Amino acid sequence: MIVNKVDHVHLIVSNLDETAKAFEKILGLKPWSLGIKDLPGLRQTMLTPKDGARIELVQPTSDSERFYKVLKERGDGVYGLSIFIENFDEEVKKLKEKGVRVEEQTVEFLFPGHPFRLAWVPPEEGQMVWLELVDMEVLPEFEKAWEFTDGIIP
Repeated sequence: MIVNKVDHVHLIVSNLDETAKAFEKILGLKPWSLGIKDLPGLRQTMLTPKDGARIELVQPTSDSERFYKVLKERGDGVYGLSIFIENFDEEVKKLKEKGVRVEEQTVEFLFPGHPFRLAWVPPEEGQMVWLELVDMEVLPEFEKAWEFTDGIIP
């Protein structure tokens, strides 16, 4: 598999506001220019360091959200890694041929007008960490750049 970059680490939290305050106090990291977003089934923000992978904070608000089960079973903590890959269809096919369970999803609500494809490798396959494989070829340029300069989606 061609891994272009580890884009971000998912942290599942029971209180996003308090976690964001703690990370700002300890690490000096603030939520990105989009702030904290209320999305279907969850609240979410990204903390963007100058260099390196971002940190995504996710607070599930619905038991139908995949993150909810992990929070209830394990409590707050690291949930997974988001990895940008090229040749998405080919790589997902290879994983399935190897017997790896992969759940495919198209996300349209995060950045309206800019759907992108994901493939989730569940924790039992990835040593208790979800692997979120992101189709790099269809990501909008502003997402590849990691941050919005004015808080407005281009």
